[in-house]
Amino acid sequence: MAKNKIVLLGGGGHAKVIIDLIRINDNYKIAGILDSRLDNGSKVLDIPVIGADDVLVELYNSGVTMACIGVGSVCDSSIRKRLFEKVRQIGFSVPALVHPQAIISKTAKISDGVQIMAGSVVQTNTFLGENTIVNTGSIIEHDCKIGKHVHICPGAIISGGCEIGEGAFIGASATVIQGIKIGKDAVIGAGSVVIKDVPGGAMVKGVPAI
Repeated sequence: MAKNKIVLLGGGGHAKVIIDLIRINDNYKIAGILDSRLDNGSKVLDIPVIGADDVLVELYNSGVTMACIGVGSVCDSSIRKRLFEKVRQIGFSVPALVHPQAIISKTAKISDGVQIMAGSVVQTNTFLGENTIVNTGSIIEHDCKIGKHVHICPGAIISGGCEIGEGAFIGASATVIQGIKIGKDAVIGAGSVVIKDVPGGAMVKGVPAI
């Protein structure tokens, strides 16, 4: 049976990880990469660059009806959010992508566009909002609610019962203790230990994070 074609938006380091993930799962055929910073005809891991965002409608009309946001985020999820909303408005489906070496509870709820990388753990009764990244080796414990467009960086630990607001950024190897609420667009520095709630838009770091 023919595989569904999927186009990647972005051709940087995050896109390379996504290409590997797609190939390991072998569910989709990558139609190409869209990235205005790269020359048409150049390649990323042998996947051709076929244009920029302005060809999305043409691609969709040609039968490529799935898209993947291949742009990562460092403290700011606005580009990922904009691209996700753009492709959805055109009509693209944005499937969740889960590495086979991730451990996902059967009771976890995974929304469209979520990307879960190798070695990650998502425990029971956790909700992952649209377009969220659960990066390599990160752990989300039971009963967590993770909003849309969140980036949980490699090695981060979210303890049980936490709430992470839309667009928040949890830095590499950060730890959020149980029951904490982190507000919309908040930034948690790498290696931090969060022991109290963090308001929306705040940036905290350190041990304990302040």
